[in-house]
Amino acid sequence: MAKKILIVLYYYYPYISGLTIVAQRVAEGLATKGHSVTVLTTRHDRNLAAEEIKNGVKIIREKVLFTLGKGVVAPSLLWRAIALSRVHDIVKFHLPIAEPALAALFIPKSKIVTQYHCDLNLGAGIIKKIVEKLSFALMKLLLWRSKRVIVITKDYFASSHFKAYTKKAVAIYPPMEVARFTLPKEQAPKVQAACFTIGFVGRVVAEKGLEYLFSAIPYLEATIKNFKILIAGDYENVAGGSVYEHLKIFVDRYPHRIFFQGKLSDKELVQFYQEIQLLVLPSIDPLEAFGLVQVEAMLCGTPVVASDRPGVRDPVLKTGFGLLAKSKDAKDLALQITTIYREGAFLKNGDYFKEFAIDRVIERYEEVFDV
Repeated sequence: MAKKILIVLYYYYPYISGLTIVAQRVAEGLATKGHSVTVLTTRHDRNLAAEEIKNGVKIIREKVLFTLGKGVVAPSLLWRAIALSRVHDIVKFHLPIAEPALAALFIPKSKIVTQYHCDLNLGAGIIKKIVEKLSFALMKLLLWRSKRVIVITKDYFASSHFKAYTKKAVAIYPPMEVARFTLPKEQAPKVQAACFTIGFVGRVVAEKGLEYLFSAIPYLEATIKNFKILIAGDYENVAGGSVYEHLKIFVDRYPHRIFFQGKLSDKELVQFYQEIQLLVLPSIDPLEAFGLVQVEAMLCGTPVVASDRPGVRDPVLKTGFGLLAKSKDAKDLALQITTIYREGAFLKNGDYFKEFAIDRVIERYEEVFDV
């Protein structure tokens, strides 16, 4: 039966992150199944409309009072969430979130579903740490009031601040347009095998650990004669600040190795995955909870080297299509990259990708809402 679903989160379209991509795909997927979907979010960019409809989803944006690193403070989200909850069957909160979590005290528990993405880290500073602790307390309140908690992997959730709520957890992978990551053979770009191309896809932010990938270059040069590292992703318009300036020291040192490509279109991204020989995800922080780019690369036939961290290690462990490296260890990262260079990698479990198909994922969400 069609439901009225309210989704509450800090960032949404057109802001791009792993969290917002998942939120948008799920919201639009639910809308295509006949559900009435409203997204309540922040107007983090003043140029955005206060209200609009995007692909069948109504988007309402509330004013941001101020920001703390990547975090935003928007008190009106709380009052609006309470008001809108009265005319919706399901209220789905995305964590991390802070003050809107108080709305859970005024919404029937039977309506509340929470989706946990990652832990919160606002950075250094006394004020930020105080806000962080307060946010964790509010999120625990929200989880206590939730009938179910949707997580990407139980591996990551079990290592989080909220592991006490594991019994409520339901693991659902992020939805993907699986077919989009396979080009017809006549369109497939030619691979320059003479140069081993290492790729990275994502925002250029601290938790991605790019400095460890760049610090691995001297170790790689000892075994791989000809290689380059291509960085695809936004390094300018990033909430909380890009670390591009911090990384320029490596670019200046290795101008023949490191190349920033900027943000790619959907078509360019698929071509990028097919052109590189290896995708590397050297994540160093709990803010990285999964890394959907790994699955995208694997679907394009490209193996992965990822950090051996909860959640992030899931695609490699489940498919065998790559290797895991110690987090914050440039030497071990280079060793795993070199192993792939010498020995290659082979997909062992193709059925894994079926769980990412949009129809399957939306079906899982509907099952949770019907509980």
